[in-house]
Amino acid sequence: MSPPRVILGEYRSVDALYAAARALQANGHEALDFHSPYPLPGSDEVLRLRRSPVAAIAAVAGFTGVGLAVLMQWWMNNVDYFLNVGNRISVPTPTWVPVMFEMGVLLAGVSIFLGLMAIYRFPQPYDPLFEVEEFRSATIDALWLSVQVKPDEVAPVSEELRRLGAAQVHLVPEVA
Repeated sequence: MSPPRVILGEYRSVDALYAAARALQANGHEALDFHSPYPLPGSDEVLRLRRSPVAAIAAVAGFTGVGLAVLMQWWMNNVDYFLNVGNRISVPTPTWVPVMFEMGVLLAGVSIFLGLMAIYRFPQPYDPLFEVEEFRSATIDALWLSVQVKPDEVAPVSEELRRLGAAQVHLVPEVA
C-alpha cells in the first residue's frame, strides 16, 4: 500500500477556507489542517480537534510533585534524620509549602515539555510541505488548507479544492 499524499490549497479569506474544510469533511476527508500566519478564531471547531491532553498531564504531574515533596520532607524530618526538637509535629507544616510548590511546578513543567515532545513528535525540523515554494506565503499573508488523501484520490480532491475556490492547488512531493 502506498503512503498517503498531501494536497495544498490556498484561499483568500478565512470564510472560504472554513467553507472548503467543511465541504471536504462532508465528503469524508478527516485529515485536514490549516496553515496561517496568524491564529484563526474558531479553527479548532471547524477542524473538529480534540481537547489537548497537556492540561491533564500538567495537573497529574503537579499533584504528583506536591505529593513527592510531602513524602520527601516527611522522610527527611521523621525517618532519615529524626531529631525531636521542641516536640514538633510530624505532619506537613507551613514551612513545607515552598518546597511543595517548587516540586509541583518543576514536575509539571518537565512533564509538559516531555509530553509535548512525545505527543506531537517534536522536534520535527523538516516537513515535505516546505518543498512547495508557494507555501512560503503561509508565513506572510496566505491561508492554506492541507488535505491528506489516498494516492488514487489526488485528482478528484484537487479538482474539489479548485471548485471550492482555491487560488492555487499543489501536490506535496513524496518523502524520499
